[in-house]
Amino acid sequence: MIDLIQKKPWLPGLLLIAGAVLVLWLAPEEATLGRGIRSVYVHVALIWVGLAGFWAAGLLGAGLLVTGQARLFPWMRTIGWVGVGFFAAGLAMSAVASQVNWGAVFWQEPRMRSSTTSLAIALIVLLAMDWFPWLRVRGGLVTAVPLITYWLTTRTQLVLHPDNPIRTSESVAIQATFAGLFLLVGLAAGLLVWRSVKRNG
Repeated sequence: MIDLIQKKPWLPGLLLIAGAVLVLWLAPEEATLGRGIRSVYVHVALIWVGLAGFWAAGLLGAGLLVTGQARLFPWMRTIGWVGVGFFAAGLAMSAVASQVNWGAVFWQEPRMRSSTTSLAIALIVLLAMDWFPWLRVRGGLVTAVPLITYWLTTRTQLVLHPDNPIRTSESVAIQATFAGLFLLVGLAAGLLVWRSVKRNG
């Protein structure tokens, strides 16, 4: 199996994509949203994988801040950028889900604004940290990203966006669909991180 993956490095990614498509195809509909819930599945999975990337990078940043060990930096940086990529994709899917389920994209909706602000802060930090030659400072900056994101999210008033439609659903099938999609998207993110760090040495 390992030899097959080495000969065909694109195979794991293809299998993950195929798995995600299969999960979405088998995904149950929801009483109110109907088939529109599929866009919500994708949005939530991408956003949560992006947030997981923020927290993983932040933890590595805290380790770098405390220890100053240079070996943590490439992992922190790569995970941070992959997290930003998936979070941005989740934000784009939020617009798609809004259009599909509400008929319009409400850019001024509080949760949309807080998510956009969080993405902007993460981008600024990842770009600005290269201006600082001190690894501990870089670690401290990245550590702040998930904390600020959490602060913004918890202080955001919910208007159109539900609090947590997956967790509060009474349907085990809906929760299982989200869990499966989240796992597949998370594995794809992990694969990107691992290959990027290994390729860049």
